[in-house]
Amino acid sequence: MLRTARYRANLAAVYYWSGNLTGAVRVGFERLRDYKGYGKAKVPMALPNLGMALTSLGRYEEALRIHRLHLAWARTNSDVFHTLNALSHIGAVRVRMGDLPQAIRILLASLALRDRTGHRYAEAEVRNDLGIAYRGLGRLVEAQQEHELAQKLAIGSGERHVEAAALNELGRTLLAQGRADEAFEVHQEALRLATRIAHPHEQGRALAGLAEHFVRTDPVEARRHWERALAIFRRMGVPERFEAERRLAELPDATPVAER
Repeated sequence: MLRTARYRANLAAVYYWSGNLTGAVRVGFERLRDYKGYGKAKVPMALPNLGMALTSLGRYEEALRIHRLHLAWARTNSDVFHTLNALSHIGAVRVRMGDLPQAIRILLASLALRDRTGHRYAEAEVRNDLGIAYRGLGRLVEAQQEHELAQKLAIGSGERHVEAAALNELGRTLLAQGRADEAFEVHQEALRLATRIAHPHEQGRALAGLAEHFVRTDPVEARRHWERALAIFRRMGVPERFEAERRLAELPDATPVAER
């Protein structure tokens, strides 16, 4: 059974990074059942990735339950690394639920633990999520600083998918600042990187960012980019598909996009 658990762990990772989020969730729950026979020490290995996949699918309440289980285990076992990791994921979910002040407090708490312990794991992702929260509150200068720091940290750690995510969020923040041309260039860079590493979610998000630019300059190109983004989002089942559908419907002379 332990060999099966390891196989499922690898399969869940493949599903997640290839964009098969439904498969990652299914295998993630199977992993939890596998590990029940091997003691609680094994359980945290399965929890964060499952919660991340649920978050990507927009299943936020379920994701919160999983990450809270992780946090409870970490605190019970006085495990600082897993505590800061769980806090980071809870903060990320709160950002996506729109609970921005609470998200900021949680993310800053996870960063404080990193500073105190020297654990830098996933700091780039935390910084990027913090930037999203700041942007949502209109704190655009701070948001830009966090995205740029996230990109720098991701380059240093070799986390190319996080670098692509930081670029996409930086592009959105630059657009919110009225710096549309710079935002366009950043989304182009994100698309090149996400395509090179075959990361479909960030590809779709970069295409959506480019579409926002073309809405003002070239409606035909805007439609083409939104349709490409929507195809990715629908295939993955992520909530960004709803925004893409709405934006397509708002384009001049829009025609319904057939379900793929």
